[in-house]
Amino acid sequence: MTTSEKGSVFPNRREYRTGAVLFALMVAVSLTLILRLWGIDLRSMSHPEIYVPGIDLVSGISEPPPRHNLAETIWWHFHDEPHPMGWYVSMLGWTKAFGTSHFALRFPSVLFAVGSIPLVFLIARSIFGSTVGCLAALLLSLHGFHVFWSQMARMYVAGAFLSLLATWLLLCLVRTREPRPGFEIAYVASVIAGVLTVELFWPLIMIHAFWAALVLPRLKVDGLRFHQRIGLRQAPRLLQVQAFAFILSAPALTHAVYRARKGAAPDPSFDFLVEYFSFGFLFAKDDFAVPLLQIEPIWTWLVLGFALLLLAASLKAPKREAPVMRAQQKIPVWVLVSAAVCLACFMFWLGSIAHRRNEALMAMSVLPFLALLIPVLGNIWGDVVPRLPSNTLHYPQERTLLLWLIAVVSPLILFAASYKASILAPRAFLLFVPFLLILCAAGAVWLSQRHRVRVALICLCMVVFAASIPYTAGKPGSPNDYQGIAEAVRPEMKDGDLVFLRDRNWVDTPLFYYINDAQFIVADYGAALRRNPDARVWLLTWPDVGQSAINDVRREALQNYELTLKLERLRASAELFEPDTGH
Repeated sequence: MTTSEKGSVFPNRREYRTGAVLFALMVAVSLTLILRLWGIDLRSMSHPEIYVPGIDLVSGISEPPPRHNLAETIWWHFHDEPHPMGWYVSMLGWTKAFGTSHFALRFPSVLFAVGSIPLVFLIARSIFGSTVGCLAALLLSLHGFHVFWSQMARMYVAGAFLSLLATWLLLCLVRTREPRPGFEIAYVASVIAGVLTVELFWPLIMIHAFWAALVLPRLKVDGLRFHQRIGLRQAPRLLQVQAFAFILSAPALTHAVYRARKGAAPDPSFDFLVEYFSFGFLFAKDDFAVPLLQIEPIWTWLVLGFALLLLAASLKAPKREAPVMRAQQKIPVWVLVSAAVCLACFMFWLGSIAHRRNEALMAMSVLPFLALLIPVLGNIWGDVVPRLPSNTLHYPQERTLLLWLIAVVSPLILFAASYKASILAPRAFLLFVPFLLILCAAGAVWLSQRHRVRVALICLCMVVFAASIPYTAGKPGSPNDYQGIAEAVRPEMKDGDLVFLRDRNWVDTPLFYYINDAQFIVADYGAALRRNPDARVWLLTWPDVGQSAINDVRREALQNYELTLKLERLRASAELFEPDTGH
């Protein structure tokens, strides 16, 4: 048989490798989809999920109120919701198209989770190669904490997807000598979408700008004075693109400051760092589960030690060579300045219509002009700070530096900042988790040059991550089982029954998702009883574990009624009172 004939019968090594990579990605995508769809509608709706527009709540007594059109959605979320409104506005269109069932509300998170898999692979492959890319994708697909939040109608998995998308586009833009408007527009759009989805997207894009200024090739322009060399006209095109993205994103900061509040997240503690660096909250403690969901201390330290070992080993992982380019064509200065003026006026108007902090918000309209300093500062860095020699810091290491800045430095800075601001919510740090997994995957692949040891480490990673799936399954979606108590009450309810709740209380509101056609009483309970002397009354409360009952004015109004039925679920109680005929 000739060589050509052999080649036609037996695929070459590259074809085998391509087939293996595609197979691994198909497995990762399939696992991502299966694990996130399995049981997606079993957990009760939580009170944050109720903030999605389009849900039929009870007008006048629920918090939040029902929002069924774009105008009332934007108005209410700007004035009353602390989270960025981009997720909610987009979910309004989703609920109008697909409804508000458990599955419909939570399925967008599944889609973003599936979309994250190829992005993790592409970023990891561009730096460490396909083997690390495949392992990183598989680890994310099996990440129990990521699975949990992929089954919730929240914005955090979407934020993680957008962080990956923006970072991949950034890596693409530093490798091109000619302008690529399509990629630039996509990068700007991903940044805007990111800051309108999660608050912690701002540190990510600040890292992007810092890293770009650090790694872009220096351009010496002879014959120009210092102030000319650092001007907008001489700035690298990528820094101009980033400035443009900052300018268009600036109004999101107005809303963040407007709705900023203290106590929105737990106080900083060392346990938070332990859980983050243990593969990104892979076995995070859950205080809402009964009994308390947590692994034994010995396993906590073993998982942390394993993760830190892989993280340190990633420093030794070989990196793929790739050139850094600096596009010569610039964005016209008038485009950047015009955008800054328009957005500054818009932010000034937003500050004027706010219900409070008007002066501070209107002062923030200077931010679009400050964004113009990004290219200037980058130019100053390039002109004043000499570039390190290539044998000390060359491009493959610089790409790894980007991962370390996002996955390690940013969380540490935010942890330090949490002593002044409430930002330490583990779910919000999902933004950084995929980058941490890429570094750990690189460490697992390159910790040992011995093939058997390498295979054993990869298998151990897979086993540890797979173990997080059943662990996470024990987490309740909500501290209170609204779904369970509603399903128990529904068969027992009769026409004419009264339901005692509180007025505009966000803890009570998720019940309206399951029961919104009853006769709710939220004030003047005694007067309601006198108007309906023969009516049965349901008292719904949310006692904590170990708390027998909640006593308030509602129970006082029912002191002459007889308790005939009591139903209980996780931190949920429904008591049926009937008129006491003996009085």
